[in-house]
Amino acid sequence: SIMRMDEGLDSGPVLFQVHEPIRPDEAAGDLAMRLSEIGAEALIETLAMLEIGHLEEIPQDHARASYAPKLSRETARLDWTLPAIEVARWIRGLDAVPGASSLLDGEETVKLFHPRVELREGPPGEVLAADEEVGVLIAAGQNAVRVREVQPAGRRRMLAEEWIRGRGVALGQRFS
Repeated sequence: SIMRMDEGLDSGPVLFQVHEPIRPDEAAGDLAMRLSEIGAEALIETLAMLEIGHLEEIPQDHARASYAPKLSRETARLDWTLPAIEVARWIRGLDAVPGASSLLDGEETVKLFHPRVELREGPPGEVLAADEEVGVLIAAGQNAVRVREVQPAGRRRMLAEEWIRGRGVALGQRFS
């Protein structure tokens, strides 16, 4: 949305709007990049319409407004008792900052990226598979989540198979 600024926070009238769906496997960082390109084009179109007087200001419906809480390490911690689809959405939504994280065996903080839901079952948080073909497959409350990239605390982001080779993640280990 392109809006006219007023004295409130995000409360001015809407001048132009583009509706753009979030793609099923799209991470927050990828979405932000795509929306920045769409927003730049929308701004150019809005300015052109403003110049010729073809803009209608539409007041915002403040009853439909929602506010996002500040993200912290605590809010980025994954809850493996949730269904895998929810865990995967959480991972994608926190992809850029701060990154969805979990503790492996209660000790090592690991950020997880590029999730995919798999039809496998096991105790929530348990590593069901960890190899170069699969990456890391972790059981959730319903089904499981495969992650293709990880970032151990204090280290760079890497492919899951690199981490498996270097750290030696094993079946039965638990994320919490």
